Amino acid sequence: MESSARGRDAEDALIGAVEVLGLAARAPIEAGLSRDLVLVLPDGRELGIQVKSASLITADSLPSQLRRWSESLAGDQARVIVADRITAEARNSLSQAGWSWLDLRGHLRLIGPGVFIDSDIPALVKPGVDRQGISGQVGVELSALLLLDPTRRVGVRAAATMLARAPSSVSEAFTALRAAGLVDGENRPAAPELFWELAEKWKPVSRDLASIPVPGRGRDNAALRLGLDDIESDVGWALTDTVAAAVYGAPVSIRASHPPDFYVPDQGTLRRAVPLLGTATVPSSRAGRVRVAPVSLVCARRIDVAAWADEKWPLANPLFVALDLAQDPGRGREILDGWTPREVGHRVW
Repeated sequence: MESSARGRDAEDALIGAVEVLGLAARAPIEAGLSRDLVLVLPDGRELGIQVKSASLITADSLPSQLRRWSESLAGDQARVIVADRITAEARNSLSQAGWSWLDLRGHLRLIGPGVFIDSDIPALVKPGVDRQGISGQVGVELSALLLLDPTRRVGVRAAATMLARAPSSVSEAFTALRAAGLVDGENRPAAPELFWELAEKWKPVSRDLASIPVPGRGRDNAALRLGLDDIESDVGWALTDTVAAAVYGAPVSIRASHPPDFYVPDQGTLRRAVPLLGTATVPSSRAGRVRVAPVSLVCARRIDVAAWADEKWPLANPLFVALDLAQDPGRGREILDGWTPREVGHRVW
């Protein structure tokens, strides 16, 4: 079991859940056994239980979570995942994979030799605990910052400086993430849980364009804030979504004329781009799409790929490309399953 306060809370929650149903569970008497709890059955037999915990379990996050957890499992124990929230699809997948689960919103499924429980129970989320996770715009910005480099420990003041936010606001966002189990005691993100929580809030405003600018040419390039003079220090447009994923080597097949998607720094740039480049009125006339970056990090931390790819545009970091792909519940998420960034970035999905 995870040696953390969240791990202990998960064990306590599972004990409470089985007690509601008239059974008893306790910590193992013998030390060193590969079990976290022991379920005492009505006939006196005991069933060892190994417990894993998470804030959120979705069909998308589940495969990588199971791979990580399976490394420490023993074959003769019941395997139970305790989570604040488990989606319906994830519940089905867990059951098919032979895992038991406790959704703290109020349902327990526990299966083992001589045991079959699949029952609603009273909600076990502790009252007064903030489990909203990503809280407000600062929470979105902080989550993105943490996921850009999940191995780095970032303190409140450092994060506040990087995000140009008040330390008090960043501290509140950290508290909410920590309460939901989305960051650990060292402020490092829980992956992929935090990624999928952020994906649910990643809703950029976009517009379809009839034309796209040509880097280095055109009198309107300055007004459009392309930011191509010094990619690593300038704020500017960033190629994203399917075309960017292909440049990064993700398992996606597209035609050469596939319309590109760009992030632009702000609403003002979007408003200028639409009249200058024209609006695509029908899908067949779409030359590209522009989106307002949900966080400033998207257009401030672009990737210059000229050294290893035939692409004239700077790319959004793989994190932001992945968040765009995650919006497609079918094709995009299949791409994510087979994509691990190599040249730059981290796999956090």
